[in-house]
Amino acid sequence: MDIIQRNFLRLLRSGAFNTAEETEPMSQWKWQSLFQLSQIHGVTPWVADGIRNLHDDFFLQLSDELRGKFLADTTSRTNVREHISLTNPLLDRRLQELYDEAGSEDATFNLLQDILSLSNNIISRGVNLRQLIWLGQGQRSNDHAVMYDVLSNWIVRLHLQRMVQLEAALLIELFHFKPEEIRFTDTIPAGNTESVVQDIFHKTQQNAAEWYFTQGESIFVRANNSNSMLWHMRQPIKYLRYYPSEAVTSFFANFTHSLTHIEE
Repeated sequence: MDIIQRNFLRLLRSGAFNTAEETEPMSQWKWQSLFQLSQIHGVTPWVADGIRNLHDDFFLQLSDELRGKFLADTTSRTNVREHISLTNPLLDRRLQELYDEAGSEDATFNLLQDILSLSNNIISRGVNLRQLIWLGQGQRSNDHAVMYDVLSNWIVRLHLQRMVQLEAALLIELFHFKPEEIRFTDTIPAGNTESVVQDIFHKTQQNAAEWYFTQGESIFVRANNSNSMLWHMRQPIKYLRYYPSEAVTSFFANFTHSLTHIEE
C-alpha cells in the first residue's frame, strides 16, 4: 500500500469512525491524487470530515484550492437501502421469504441487507467502500437492536458464511475494527484480504466508471469497450470461493448483460 492509499485510509477512518490519526507528508500532486481516489470511491465527504478532524496535523498540508474541493463535495453520507435481490433464483426466493417475515424496518434484516449489498458489489464490481463504511457504522450504532442468533440463521440459509468472514476481515484491515466489535460472524480468518485490498486500489478508470457514485462534475470519462466487458465478466469468478452459489449465477447474468450492450 503506497503513501497516498495510507493517508486516504487514515482520513477516511477519522471522518467515518472518528479515530485519531496522523498523516504522512505528501506533495500537492499526491494530495490531488488522494482527492481523485476519494471521488472514484464516492467517499469524499468522509475524507473531508477527516480533514476537519485532523486540522492540527502538521503534515496535512493542503492548498486552499484543494481543501476547498474536499469540503465542497455534497455527496450524501446517508445509507439509503433498496430492496436487495440475488441472481441465484433459489437464494433470492429465500431472501424474499425473509423479507416477508421481517419487514423493511427490522434492524436485523437491515443489517442483512447491508451485508448483501456489499456482497453483491464485491462479486460484480469490487469492494464498495461506501457500503463497507455503512456496514461498520451500523455495527457500532445499531448493535443493540440486532438479534444475532436470528441473523446467524439467515446467513446460513443464504450460504453467506464465507462472504461475511471476508467483510469482517475488511473492516478489521481497512478501518481497524476489533474482532469483538463484529458480531455477525464468529470466525475471522487472518491474512486473507491482501488481494482484495489490492483490487480496491488497482481499479482502472475504465472499470471504475460504473462503480463510483458521481456527484457534480466527473473527473473521469465513462467508456465502454471489450476490456471493460471482460473485466465485469471475470469479477464473479475472482470471488467464487467466498460465495460460490451466487458468483456462478452472477457470472452468467453479467455475460447476458454484456451481450445486451454489444447488441445496442
